[in-house]
Amino acid sequence: MHSRSERRAHLVDTALRLFARGGYHATGIDAVLAASGVAKKTLYHHFPSKDDLIVEVLRERDRRFRASLAAFVAARATPRARLAAVFEWHALWFAEPDFAGCMFLNAAAEFHDGSAGILAVAREHKQALEAWLAALLTDLVEAERAAPLAADLNLLLDGAIGTALVSRDPAAAARAWALAERLLPAK
Repeated sequence: MHSRSERRAHLVDTALRLFARGGYHATGIDAVLAASGVAKKTLYHHFPSKDDLIVEVLRERDRRFRASLAAFVAARATPRARLAAVFEWHALWFAEPDFAGCMFLNAAAEFHDGSAGILAVAREHKQALEAWLAALLTDLVEAERAAPLAADLNLLLDGAIGTALVSRDPAAAARAWALAERLLPAK
């Protein structure tokens, strides 16, 4: 028998996979239940509504996304190489066979006039990524330039995500990096 926390984690993991592939509105609770093998009562014990499940799925995606990206970037020796690694990581993500775009942008698109909780988690993810980029930039640019430049880089990354989703071309990340390099001080 699995513990409550294991069942909850299994539900979140299953829902994350299904929502990433099929979208939030198109993926019903019954699909999550069927794929997870969890009873409806158990699901609603942990998540009183589908929106609550989506919020937790997005929080888990945020944790996984940022941990994976940070580990990939940390392996690089220089500040510029670490920044380039952000775009390289995205290129690898774009090349994955199940790449379906950014779950946070997708959530914002599907719930633009809906759940404040879902939109808040999407916004928090983008803000956290931007703050992390600003921290990476502090070794490359003056302190007052780090935050605005991080916002520009975040914009380039979001554009690359959309382009890669539509074109199915992982090179969108390399093109975004080429543009980002124009914004950085000369080597």
